[in-house]
Amino acid sequence: MVALDAIARTLAQAFLHYPCMKYAFDGMTEAERLEKLTILERTVAVAALNFGGIVETKDGNGALLWLAGKNFPLSLEQSEQSGITELPALLGMTVIQRFASHTREGNNYVVQHAGKTMGWIWVLGVAPESQGKGHGRYLVEKAVADMRAQGMTEFWLVTESEVNVIIYKKLGFQVMHEHVLFSSGIRKWTMKRQG
Repeated sequence: MVALDAIARTLAQAFLHYPCMKYAFDGMTEAERLEKLTILERTVAVAALNFGGIVETKDGNGALLWLAGKNFPLSLEQSEQSGITELPALLGMTVIQRFASHTREGNNYVVQHAGKTMGWIWVLGVAPESQGKGHGRYLVEKAVADMRAQGMTEFWLVTESEVNVIIYKKLGFQVMHEHVLFSSGIRKWTMKRQG
């Protein structure tokens, strides 16, 4: 059984200082941001469980959420089933508007260029105290294997960290698109791994 609350806490800690989260939750204290991020990540984990998959590290300090390409982006019905449509009431409309515009703008390239057998690495996070121990590699390789088993042949992700670009390149991903998002001013890399 998947421990959604534990996954949500781990991912919230991992993304607490991530550029788009600081942008979306601007004006909140770190404690408020952590609380809201935990709600967001739990909801996203429910969606991944329903429409893709979840991979966890053995020690519980890292998780990867993915979607099958046929479910990317989620439909309104899928968003309702996962609780995503409840997020404005839980997080605040300003947060959702910022996060949605940032995410939509960054994901448009994938929607336009990905093949029919794509898999979407939606969220990959490792708790700060466990970073640098190979958890990211394990999560990516396990998720890719799981997606391959379901017939997916190309794997996409986005990142806002230049350090992550280097890590993902070592895992076989190539930068397909790099740009600064109009909505947030944050640089984003769209990456793809074939086969």
